[in-house]
Amino acid sequence: MVLTLSLAACGSDAPTREDARREATSGFVRQAGASASAQADAIVAGLVERTPALRPVATSTSDACHAGDTNGLYPHDSYQLRCSWGETRYFAVRAELLDALRQADAAARQAGLLPVSGETLDGVEFYFATNGLTEDGLPQPTPTLAYVAVGYGRLSVRWSEVSDARPNDAPVKPRWPVVLQDDHPVDLEALWDGPLRGQKYLVSVTTGVTYHEVPWASGLR
Repeated sequence: MVLTLSLAACGSDAPTREDARREATSGFVRQAGASASAQADAIVAGLVERTPALRPVATSTSDACHAGDTNGLYPHDSYQLRCSWGETRYFAVRAELLDALRQADAAARQAGLLPVSGETLDGVEFYFATNGLTEDGLPQPTPTLAYVAVGYGRLSVRWSEVSDARPNDAPVKPRWPVVLQDDHPVDLEALWDGPLRGQKYLVSVTTGVTYHEVPWASGLR
């Protein structure tokens, strides 16, 4: 889902900060962001309702708009302004992990999501069948289940263990070319110490979409 409008360049081949910020905070763009959020909710709800092995424990969201960048020496970005919505829902696992992932895969397909080549259940099952090791006994990369929601964007299913590193998910102060950023992160440490206490695995379902994009005017590239 990508919506496009025009954005004045105001005498140069790049929008000013004021123009980009005004566009990003306009009622039309904010409504498009709200629509993207509602679609994400509907898509993930359709998967979760069919996956009783997963228990929701938290949700993080991110709404951000970036101005296109050019310094005169390199080609333009493909856009003057791009706004994207991202959401990650975290789940405790109520069953064997592989069984939960099989449930999630079946639910995604029932919900009409299209598997992404190379990131399917076959790869996950092979990973578990080989105990996550190559023939040489080396660790394999942890696979991901990935899908495309037609007319929306991408959805990914990942998992982590209690012993895995826990990245800092704290908000970052936006700097140009970010003109709007509204992040609501999750404290993963608090999850493991609270709702996930005693759990071995954490499953995350991530969705993302560009909901508004302004291309460069035809004469500016």
